[in-house]
Order: sequence, then structure tokens, then C-alpha cells
Amino acid sequence: MKYIVDSSNMREADRITIEMLNSNGIILMEHAGTACVRELKKVFGNNLIDKKVLCVAGKGNNGGDAIVVARQLVSMGVDVKIALLAKRRDYNGDAKFQLEIIRNYPIEVEVIDKEREKGIDVFKNLLNDMDIVVDGIFGTGLSKPVSGFYKEVIDAINNEFNGFVLSVDIPSGLFADKSIDSFSHIKSDLTVTFGKMKPCHVLYPACKSCGKVVEDWITIPEFVFKRVGKYFSLVEKGDIPAFKKDFSEDSHKGTFGHAAIISGERGKLGASILASFAALKSGCGLSTVYIDQSDYPLVSSFYPEVMFYLAKVKSDDESLKDFLKDKSAVLIGQGLGVGDYQKSIVKKVLNLFDKPFVLDADVFKNFNFEELSEICKGKSVVLTPHPGEMAALTGYSTKEINENRIDTAKEVAEKTGAVVVLKGYQTVIGYEDKLFVNNTGSNALGTAGSGDVLGGVITSMLCQGYSILDGVMLGVAAHGLAGEIAEARTGREGVVAGDIIENISKALNYGI
Repeated sequence: MKYIVDSSNMREADRITIEMLNSNGIILMEHAGTACVRELKKVFGNNLIDKKVLCVAGKGNNGGDAIVVARQLVSMGVDVKIALLAKRRDYNGDAKFQLEIIRNYPIEVEVIDKEREKGIDVFKNLLNDMDIVVDGIFGTGLSKPVSGFYKEVIDAINNEFNGFVLSVDIPSGLFADKSIDSFSHIKSDLTVTFGKMKPCHVLYPACKSCGKVVEDWITIPEFVFKRVGKYFSLVEKGDIPAFKKDFSEDSHKGTFGHAAIISGERGKLGASILASFAALKSGCGLSTVYIDQSDYPLVSSFYPEVMFYLAKVKSDDESLKDFLKDKSAVLIGQGLGVGDYQKSIVKKVLNLFDKPFVLDADVFKNFNFEELSEICKGKSVVLTPHPGEMAALTGYSTKEINENRIDTAKEVAEKTGAVVVLKGYQTVIGYEDKLFVNNTGSNALGTAGSGDVLGGVITSMLCQGYSILDGVMLGVAAHGLAGEIAEARTGREGVVAGDIIENISKALNYGI
């Protein structure tokens, strides 16, 4: 799994490393510039020598990195110009040092600060003659939307320039730790980031503006990152084999566990059937749906592998006890509906069962945050809301949740003690002090029943004896990859929940 750090941890890693280098930050800046030049050479090869490059340098360390790029490129014989976005006297520290060095090189430097008359016009004229722009305007410390002069510079690069844009560390204008892209920011073809990737490099939609992201260590030691910690880990399809358990050759259906699926309303019984079959297709030994006996004729012909427990009265304590007594994990919530009966059956199941639970869908519409936290206490629970359901649970708006997915998952995980799976593109998983973002899947998963399938897959993993966290990560990653496989075969429009189920075993065996 990739290690993603936020801007504060990255600054601390920089600080520690510079301290270890006897306070010589110039060394890291030189490595940063070298990394950018190396990636430009990979993109353009021998043709780089024929390109015209404009290095746009703000007055911070990001600008210093861009000046190093300019120096190294001109040393190779590339035609380079530098656009300074502040007066020379406003540069300080390592960026000032780099600016002093550049005086010794045959590089044209244009000072285009906000006080220069028609400075933006001058900048646009510079852009017209260029093939490559190196964006060194802002780094990871930006804390408010860009406006005024800097916005004009960024908009000019986006709208007036048709060449290749490389961003140093982060596309200027993005917030390093946020997924949002609603403010003015550079739209890059390539971003070379230093040390570790930041949240904006991998979180949608901000990641769209980063282009290809290359991570370069610039000699910051790995032990430094272990010391400062991480923000979250990125789960990718290549991680799936590492999660997989080995089962002995004499394993049988009892070894692989028995999934319990509590059905919902009559008009939504298909959700429970999908979940139950998904559980089987992802490896559990047995799967049984708990239904009202009068509903059996409606569902009996779907999948012969799925079993049914026929209750005379679904909320009857004795029937529930009998149903749950030999099960390995239980899923409840899909198609459940909202009301007093629904709340009561969720509470009863939680009271009667002492093994893992997966709570989904309408559970989050029946309980508020405090109520759910109380009933989850001391239980092994997975919560799988989508943003709308999370909004119903927490009281936050869906917009607030989508803009703060990681923080929301973290908050709910900490308060409930559960593993939280905040569904959506790049599903966020929170558990205790750990955070993960899943990077498998696509919008093909935006189809009826997709979430029910995920609930069944996660339940299956818990039935098979995976730890609650490993089971969730494996289930989420494989579910996303199954959607990708299905989309590759039929196109996005052709994918339905059954296609995800049919491809789940392929996803679980990815790379094996």
C-alpha cells in the first residue's frame, strides 16, 4: 500500500531531514529540481533539447525548486526563461540562494510581480513562445483560494497555453490535504511530488488536475516518515494478494463459514438475494436469507445455492435465535425500510448475536449517530453507508461529507468503534486510528444493487475468518476491481450488480 502524508507531516519530515543535513535545505532543493528534470527527460527524450521552457517561480521554496529546474535545463543546452512572480528582494531563504546562483547562468529572468504595469500581458506573451511550463508558484502550504494577481497567472497558464505543464510537488492552487478542485488552480500534465504523495494527488476530483503523478524520495529517509506518521494508506488492486488467507486442502463449507442475511421489505427482497449470492461467490461456505415465509414464492427461483430461513413472524425472538445460532457473520439493512419495526429488529439481532455484524443501507436512516454508537459498543461491527446515508446518520450535508470524506469516516469510526466503509468513488475505510482509501472501481459501480453486493462480499470475508479490518479491505478492493473487470467487458452502461458478482472471484484472485 502507498503511504500518503498530509502537508503538516510532510513539513515535519522536511524539517527533520534538513536538521540531519546540518540545516542544509539546499540539498533537498537540488534533489527536487533534479527529479523534475529527470521526468521531463523521460517524457521528451532527446527532443527536450529543442523545447522552450518557462519556469514560473513564486517566492517560496516551490519557486526555488523551479529555479533549480531552470539552471539544470540551461546547463543541458535547453532554451529556458524564468518568470519571477515577486520582486527579487522578496525572495528569501533557500529560494533567494537559488536566485543568486542563477545570476551566473545565461538565463533570461522576467520579474512579473503584481505591481508591474501590464504584467499579465507580458506573462501571456512569454507563454505564447513556450513548449513547456514548469509550475513552481505555490507548494503544499496554501490555505486559502487563490485570487487577484496569482489567479490571473494561473488562469493564463490554463487558458492561454497549449503546451506541456509540469507542476513542482503540487499543482498550484490546489489544497494539499483536500479532494476539492473548485477553486482556480493549475491543470497539469505531470506532477513530480517529493517524499510521499499528498491527499490531493490521489483523491478525486483534485487528482484529475495533477496529470501523471511521480513520487520522488529526494533522499528523505523512510525512517523519518515512520517517525512522523501518515495520513492514510492507498489500497490498490496490487494489494489484493497480500490480504488473501491460505486455507488447508481439507477445508470444507463449515471452514468457510455461514453468512446470515436479514431480508428487508417485500418490494426490495432482491437486495438480500444479491447480497447472499455475492457472499457465496466470494468464498463463504453457506449463505442463508432470513425472510417471512409468505415471501418465499417471490424469491425461491433466483439462485439454487442460496438457502432460506422461513419465519412465521420475522421479528419473533425465538425465530431470530434459531436462525442466528450457527451463523458466522450477519448482514442487515439492505432494503430494510424505515420505522419502529425496523429499528427493533436491528436491536434484537445485535443483542442476540455475538459475532461480526455488517450494518448497511436503511440502518443509517433508522438510527441517529448517538443511538448507533450506543448499540455498537462492545460489538464487532462494520458500517457501510454511502454519502447520503452518512448524512442521515450524522446530520452533516451530503456536500459536507463529500468534501470531507476522510475526516467524516475517521470521526464516525472513533465514535462508534466500528470499521467504517464510506462508499463511493475511492471508498474510505476508517478503523481506530487507521485510515485507508480504496483506489479500485469506477462509475460502473453506480448501479442498483452494487452496495448490496459489497455488503455480501464483506460479510463473506468475515465468515471466512479474516480479521475485521483485513476482511473489509479485501472485500472493498475486490468489489471495486470486479466492477472494473465487468466494465471492460460490457462497457459502463452494461454493468449490473449481477456482473459484479460474476467477476468477484476473478478480482479476489488478481495476481495469483
